Amino acid sequence: MTETKIPTQTNEQVTYGVLNWGPCVCQLKISDDFKNKLLVGAEEAKKENLDYTNKLAGIIKGEYQYKQKENYLPEVAQCLGIYDAAFQKWKSDPYEQKPEYMLTALWVNFMKRHEFNPPHDHSDQLSFVIFLKVPEEITKEQQEYNGKSGGPGSLSFLYGEGNRQAITYQSIHPKENDMFIFPAWMKHYVAPFYSDVTRISVSGNVADSVQLNQIKRHADATIVNAEQMEKK
Repeated sequence: MTETKIPTQTNEQVTYGVLNWGPCVCQLKISDDFKNKLLVGAEEAKKENLDYTNKLAGIIKGEYQYKQKENYLPEVAQCLGIYDAAFQKWKSDPYEQKPEYMLTALWVNFMKRHEFNPPHDHSDQLSFVIFLKVPEEITKEQQEYNGKSGGPGSLSFLYGEGNRQAITYQSIHPKENDMFIFPAWMKHYVAPFYSDVTRISVSGNVADSVQLNQIKRHADATIVNAEQMEKK
């Protein structure tokens, strides 16, 4: 709980607190080097037509799986280390055992006008999305939007029963280099935009343990542990 003091009409100080509630979503900025590395891999996946649409919920034609996702583990590991630090601070509860992560999926989305992602969740423990290219036309659409929702091209997270007395969703206008890490089970969606441009984003799933009946599915994934993160 975060405590704050405010003065009353009689100049007395009243201390109040607000409880942390709901899931932990972490926003950070990736480096240009990491962004450019992902862009090169994205174009390679597109060129080789490593189609991934049959495994995804998005109404997006251009979705491709990265080749050799382990090549991106050093940078992903750093970001997961930041999430772990943020999560422990947010929860005020240090880990009893440091997590061990496995990058189970990594794909790129070439999103065009009128395409969108309906409300959905992901498999495994954590998921992330990184925005590599955000055309100015989409930013202009958002600036001109007058509605109360997130608007064109927004990324929205959903949690709870929708009671108007609670904050049950958050909408963000993503910018280039933005990365969001969140629990994989958390519902989220992406609204369409209407400019004739392409926005490029990368998504991934991360497991923190492997169930016995999932070993075959994860056999080719590379493990990243917390000690490796601390060395980065």
